[in-house]
Amino acid sequence: MSSNVENPFAELTGAKQTMSSWARVIESYEDIPEIYKNSCKPLLQGRSPFPYVVLAPAVSDYKQKNTEKLLSEMDGAFHVWERTGKQMVFAAYPLKTIYSLEVGSVLLFSWLTISGQTSEGVTDSVTISFNTATRRFLSPFIDHMRPSPVVVNEADWQTELAKFDHLSSSEFKFMNYARESLVRGGKVICSLMQPRIRRNIFTLFGQKFYRTMVLSHLALLTDKEAIFIRDDERTAEIQGRGERYGGVWQYVPLRSISSSEITESENGLLTLSIKLSIADQQLDKIFETSSKKELEDFQRKLNQAIGK
Repeated sequence: MSSNVENPFAELTGAKQTMSSWARVIESYEDIPEIYKNSCKPLLQGRSPFPYVVLAPAVSDYKQKNTEKLLSEMDGAFHVWERTGKQMVFAAYPLKTIYSLEVGSVLLFSWLTISGQTSEGVTDSVTISFNTATRRFLSPFIDHMRPSPVVVNEADWQTELAKFDHLSSSEFKFMNYARESLVRGGKVICSLMQPRIRRNIFTLFGQKFYRTMVLSHLALLTDKEAIFIRDDERTAEIQGRGERYGGVWQYVPLRSISSSEITESENGLLTLSIKLSIADQQLDKIFETSSKKELEDFQRKLNQAIGK
């Protein structure tokens, strides 16, 4: 009987299956999988020094499946080669036209979604999924799409981080997420926390049943970005705690925001609509009417930050 080592059809162990989902750095053009070479040859072959290139394998987890992608950032643009079967789809996103960067993480499953105009002038988005253990390989791309850090003294930096201390007792997770989202040297202008919004839908034998209308989220305004941090709707609540694992961070550069407005719906909720300067895109964030004064203050400061 042949061993698993000799048998090419032996099933992968759990560890090997996990490792097969890990993103990895490509060190040279020769290292690039053959299927990508024809498409990326004009940009990558013979280039010296060889740019930073990452292969992100297809990840099937967390209720969704994504394709394998080859990634690189060079000449002021983020380049994506997407493998769909035997076909190759290429897109380049100039960094200055990226209007939204979403980074999500739930346990071992992570993703980033880049939205912007491609070099062809098409408004589009791309999602790259990866194992959370390999985030360090994707971090350089994320860092280049966000403001550059600035050298500041530690006391000033701690002052900015302390602006989220008021969340420590009620929203400890979001306090930490807000701190993690800041780029060193950034100035926090204001923030607004919205706990989950639930509505009683019916009562049976004296027991009330609720529906979650809006998940917990935090709106954060800095001198360079509007940052929105939220729970992910695809995750289940941790039993007995009303919390969810992981989170989603959305970074929107202020240069991409053209205006904002607040509207009130019939169900008594407020919507902050943020209009983007690219292709008429709009972001909607929902809040309780009890936060109307704080939301109006957030909108006023946002308009000031974008020069409105």
